[in-house]
Amino acid sequence: MDQAGKSVRKYKLHYAWVVLLAAGVLNIVSRADSASFGVFIDPLVQLHGWTRGQVSLAYSLAFVAGLPAVMAAGWLGDRYGEQRLMLVATGVIAVGTVLMGTIGQLWQLYVFYSLFVGSLGHAAFTVLLPVTITRWFHSWLGLATGLYWASLGLGPVIFAPLFRWLIETQGWRWTFFTMGVILGGILLLFSLLIRGRPEEKGLAAYGAAEASPRAQPARAAAAGPRQGLRSVAAMPTVWYLTACHHLGCVGHAVILAHVVSMATFQGVSGVTAAGILSTISGTSIASRFIFSMLTERLGGRRLLTIALVCQSAPILLLLRAHDAWAFYTFAVVFGLGYGGEMVGFPIINRQMFGARAPLGSIYSFEMVGASLGMGLGGFLGGWLFDLSGAYQWSIVLAAAVGFVALPAALALPHHRHPALAPAAAPSGGAGPGA
Repeated sequence: MDQAGKSVRKYKLHYAWVVLLAAGVLNIVSRADSASFGVFIDPLVQLHGWTRGQVSLAYSLAFVAGLPAVMAAGWLGDRYGEQRLMLVATGVIAVGTVLMGTIGQLWQLYVFYSLFVGSLGHAAFTVLLPVTITRWFHSWLGLATGLYWASLGLGPVIFAPLFRWLIETQGWRWTFFTMGVILGGILLLFSLLIRGRPEEKGLAAYGAAEASPRAQPARAAAAGPRQGLRSVAAMPTVWYLTACHHLGCVGHAVILAHVVSMATFQGVSGVTAAGILSTISGTSIASRFIFSMLTERLGGRRLLTIALVCQSAPILLLLRAHDAWAFYTFAVVFGLGYGGEMVGFPIINRQMFGARAPLGSIYSFEMVGASLGMGLGGFLGGWLFDLSGAYQWSIVLAAAVGFVALPAALALPHHRHPALAPAAAPSGGAGPGA
């Protein structure tokens, strides 16, 4: 690690970019299993005779069981350091992935996937990485978070078809043993590069030293006074953001967990159907990047509203999808909206509550809503199929909840970009609206 630091200093590369690179890789690899869950459903149904509802319950349990870990991750990271938690999470994901290959009973799926991989292992990376990025970048925050969230879309592009191909050609047990070892090694290597705060390397955030005197008063006002989690939780805006995250996640969880099965139910081959999930994630890369950049400038009210509409409306195309080309057309359009729904929250939090607020704890709080949404959407998609024998009601549900979230997005305060704020603006309250 000392050698890496010397190389960074030698070539005058700010360590923030090393943290961004490491966070991007961790973002991709830590979600390899969870982002690929849709391609596990049919093989498990065929291998063990379980119903789609029983299998998809594991997807839901991963988010529900992970709620305590999500709530604790921000606080533990603030207290003990991000790197330590990520190293522990690395071991949990690696062991859980290997044990996935030994599944023979339904309860083992719920323990090895839902508890180990999907909740305990996943929580630390989900909560801590985006908050870490916001601490390392003073300038180019939108670019940095855009690149980070864009990397999230690469996970299913890489791993969904890879998992499906390996399962079909090499078998279930060999696939998960091999992938567990590989994923664990990558997570270990890049977790060692993470530093939670610039002060740990004796640095300031990227661009902080170069901030112009004219911009300083507005940025100081945006930072605001130090706030406690209790005072932040009393603000209605926190609940609006949580509602947006919850309902948006219900909608896209139905799709992410079941779109592969929706396609195979219509006669599309397994590997071809896995490519639909990859296409959704691939097209979401562009919107993750663009929406992150725009959130810094325009704020969450506009961007969340646009993202929710762009995510929800295309889902109705699935009611008429029967062939592979129709599913792939849907994947391209839906991916653009889905990619923008979740990326703005860390930036919005810093805009509203200031850099000195307990951002890790705040984001953990919002992720509780998101996790409940993912769990509920994944379960309802399978349960409605088992109840009706088709996916029509699951599709209607996924589209409807996104539109239900629109009032919460429109209730957010209007955004005022810090660079345009008056130098004498008061710094009390929650800072500029998002």
